[in-house]
Amino acid sequence: MAQLTVPVDSARFSKGMTWKDYMAQMGETQKRTEDNYNKASLSADDKKFFSGVKGVKYVLMLAENWCGDVHRNSPLIARIVESIPGAELRVFLRDQNLDITDCYLNNGFRSIPVVVFFDASWNEIGRWIERSHPATAKAAMIRSKTLDMAPKDDKAKQDAAMNDFRAQVNAEYAAPDNALWRAAAGEVRTLLETKLGPKK
Repeated sequence: MAQLTVPVDSARFSKGMTWKDYMAQMGETQKRTEDNYNKASLSADDKKFFSGVKGVKYVLMLAENWCGDVHRNSPLIARIVESIPGAELRVFLRDQNLDITDCYLNNGFRSIPVVVFFDASWNEIGRWIERSHPATAKAAMIRSKTLDMAPKDDKAKQDAAMNDFRAQVNAEYAAPDNALWRAAAGEVRTLLETKLGPKK
């Protein structure tokens, strides 16, 4: 199957926000994302791996300020990119860049965050979307006990269930072992290792 031509080059990429600029414009969700950035540290082993990655030049992230998966996972991605020598991260708001967004649909959905790794010639190395597989399984389990149990015709109970769902998912990310962030780092690591080959 032919790969879509992604409408990104150095000029377009340069118009994206740096991580610092992205954080600065977040408004009411900035503190939540900053807190996660301060907590989402990489293990010594992951830092060693990512610091040895060669071939990644550009990292594009699609995000929106209101998205819980963005608050929870974009800080870890920022930490990863900071660890890769010579890599640059730029963040684009999903809904203002649908020409890019629609190149990276997730089973037909505009899931975020989308993180795409490119080499210096704009060849795509790989992509990571939304959250880790263990986080998706955990969220599905929590949803089955909260949102799925709330009556569809009762907005108050639906809203309460949504708040409960978000609180429980956030609690999973706040677990002392950082298991969901470690899983995400592991998936990105596997992606880069698979595409670029193991470090020499």
